Amino acid sequence: MSGRSVVVLGATPRELRPLARALRLRPEPVGDLPAWRDARVVAVAVGVGPARAGAGAARVLDALGAQRVVITGVAGALDDSLEVGDLVRPAAVVDVRSGVVRTPSTPAPGGGVLATVERVHLSGRGPIGEGDVRLLAGATAVDMETAAIAAACEAKGIPWDVVRAISDVAGTLTQDAASLLRPDGRADVLEAVHLVLRDPRALGRLVRLGLDSARAIRVATGAVVSELTATESDPPVR
Repeated sequence: MSGRSVVVLGATPRELRPLARALRLRPEPVGDLPAWRDARVVAVAVGVGPARAGAGAARVLDALGAQRVVITGVAGALDDSLEVGDLVRPAAVVDVRSGVVRTPSTPAPGGGVLATVERVHLSGRGPIGEGDVRLLAGATAVDMETAAIAAACEAKGIPWDVVRAISDVAGTLTQDAASLLRPDGRADVLEAVHLVLRDPRALGRLVRLGLDSARAIRVATGAVVSELTATESDPPVR
């Protein structure tokens, strides 16, 4: 494939399947990674967490090349003004593990700071992660992949942007629910059953989280589709 393709990277297949349906992309894995493509766009699920996502992104870009990369999926709110379904187009992305700050190719004025963490923990303010907590003080939202994917893009000189949406705010994501997500992006169903058996009230929390995540994915998908559709006048990739 030519390096003029647009590559859309997300953590999980669930975050990318609606995009694949909307753009009528055909399933075609990239190595061992779930992916969907046509002549212009390739969408690939690179895994959960910075190490897995960064390594996956590097493999994808080695295999495909890209004109640009769009990073998408869900994020957790740190700013109290954000609500489920709000778009996140950050002006900057900070890797809380290293303190490195990266800037999207088209930073959104007033878009705030998206923090990428190693693991999600919970506080009264919402999801936080391991690393220098001072770097979270000015962050408006948090995820587990963007900074690592951005680093892989910059290592290859490929411009990147972020289009995410808020799936959880303070109080909607619990530590037990957060622990159900496996590195490949699938939920640990057996552990979810055990959780509900231990605490029947957890079922309502899980249902709400699932609905909120689905809403966020729809919003992020719509924004990415609109952005890609706006560039359809460009010549297709062959």
